[in-house]
Order: sequence, then C-alpha cells, then structure tokens
Amino acid sequence: MLYVDCRYRGTHGIARFAREVISRLPVEFRELELPGTPGPADVMRFRALGLNPDDLVYSPGYMAGITPARTVLTLHDLIHIQDPVERSGLKALYYERVVRPACRRSGLVLTVSDTSRTAIERWLDSPDVRVVNVGNGVSAEFVRVRPAERVASRTFVYVGNLRPHKNFPVLLRALQRRPGYRLHVVCPDRNEAVQLILAAGVEQQVEVHCAVSDAELARLYARSCALLMPSTSEGFGLPAAEAMRCGRRPVYWRGCSPVAEIAAGEGIAVVSEHDAGLWAEAMDRAVALAGAAVQPTAEWGLRYDWNHVAGRVAGELGLLADAVSGSLR
Repeated sequence: MLYVDCRYRGTHGIARFAREVISRLPVEFRELELPGTPGPADVMRFRALGLNPDDLVYSPGYMAGITPARTVLTLHDLIHIQDPVERSGLKALYYERVVRPACRRSGLVLTVSDTSRTAIERWLDSPDVRVVNVGNGVSAEFVRVRPAERVASRTFVYVGNLRPHKNFPVLLRALQRRPGYRLHVVCPDRNEAVQLILAAGVEQQVEVHCAVSDAELARLYARSCALLMPSTSEGFGLPAAEAMRCGRRPVYWRGCSPVAEIAAGEGIAVVSEHDAGLWAEAMDRAVALAGAAVQPTAEWGLRYDWNHVAGRVAGELGLLADAVSGSLR
C-alpha cells in the first residue's frame, strides 16, 4: 500500500510542492496517520503506524522515521547540512542516521533540480540509489496574468525568507545607490524585514507584504520590471519560475546554479553575490529591458507544469512499488 504524508501546510516551498503534487497524484493512496506537522518526533512516531515491508511511504519533504516500510523522500536540497549557518550537530546526525538509511533502503530519492540531484548523489555515494529530478511547478495563477496587468516600471520584487543564504541585505545596499527605484518585499516575517530596511535607511523605497495569495503575488510580479533573487544557494528557486511565467526576468547571482537553470538564458546574471554596485547596475539593465517581456518556450512551460511533475512522481513510485512487490514474491 502507498501512504502519503499530507501534513505539510503553508506557503513555503515544500508545502506548496506538497499541495500541488499530492492533489494531482493519479494513484490510490492513504494519508499517513501522524499528528501535527512533520518534525523530529516523526523519527519514533513511525513505529506506531504498524507498516509492513511491502508498504511504501511517500513524503514531499525530508522527514522520515523508523519503519519496515520503504520511505521515498523528496530532498529539495541539502541546505540543512551544507550551509554553515543552517548546519548543526543535530541536523547532521538526523541526516546521517535517519535520512541516509531511508534513502538507501528505498533505493529512490526525488528532488527538484539537476543541481540538487548532483549534490544528493555525491552525498549518498551509493550506486544503488536512484536520485530523480521530478522538477517543480508553477501554480495556475501565475499563468493567468492578463497582458493589461503587465506594467513596466522602476519597481522590483523580492520573494523569500530572510535567512542568510537568501542574501537579502545586498538589495538594500543596492537601493541606497538608486533612490529612484522601489522594491516590494514578500516575506514571512514583517518585523525582521522592517528592521533591516530601517537600518539601511531605505524605508521610503520599500513596501513589505506578508501572507499574500498566489493571485496577489502574480500581480506584484507582473507590475514590477524584474524579480531580484540574490540567493547564494537554492534547492530550486520557485520565485524565478513564477516571475518568468508572469513575463518578468530574474536578476540573480550567477553562482546560484538552480536559478540559472530556471532562467535558461532569459535572466540577468550578476557576477558577484555581495557587490551592491554590481546589483545596482543589474537593476539598471532590468529597467532598460522592462518593455520586453520574457516569453518562456513550450518546453520550458512543460518542465515547470504541476501536472507533469505529479505524473513523474507517480511514475517513479509505481516503478518502485512494482520492484518491491516482485522482490517479496
């Protein structure tokens, strides 16, 4: 039997992936009967489920537990153990003692970009585990933006949290150099954003938004001339795909390969992640190009289509289920 962890909620990347993919899975499954939200307690909670060796558990995230069933995880990235700020002894222990064995036992890991696939393959260092990039999708609201809503301006948008790897402060320093530019910040923590903005002295240029709907976010993308995405690392980089669907190019650090993968030559790559002067110049280029909306190819659109992603997830789970069934006969 296939069991699916349906507990991921919210607007963050894993929750969005979970909502969009699980709602489209074209296969029969049962919800994993675990309380609350995915977390460290799951390591032991799995014992109480009474699953069998021929059962499969699919998680749209990275939480696993001790169980005889095979667990297929979706590792969006390895930031918990590769980023110096995010890494901790407890996280390293969890990945080593729980995540790695779960991946090796199932023989299958799903991820969302070629960059993450390569990193996970190196970390697992096991030829017996298939790491499959099933892709990531863009919600329908971002495809429905009407041409009349597309207003070029000297306004930009930033979407994401404010953790160190997002590199948000470089944008505030760039705005200091361009007092005529404005920035919409869409983030989960208004107080933290406001403190950083006030400290940089650019409060007259920045507007902070929290808990926006997809429709509202799509309008922000469309009414801005570009997305600013200075991340030093990403598992995928969903805002870049969303912005491009709305006709807006991403401005990003060229060393962030998942975003470069999404941009597919249509974005503006900045050679330094921390040089505010270069980010200001990249913003100038985005303003100059604002009248020419990005038009992704049909192939690009298919790659970032949720139906396509859900189909790939279902296909991989089906192949594994067949292999498990055959091995237990």
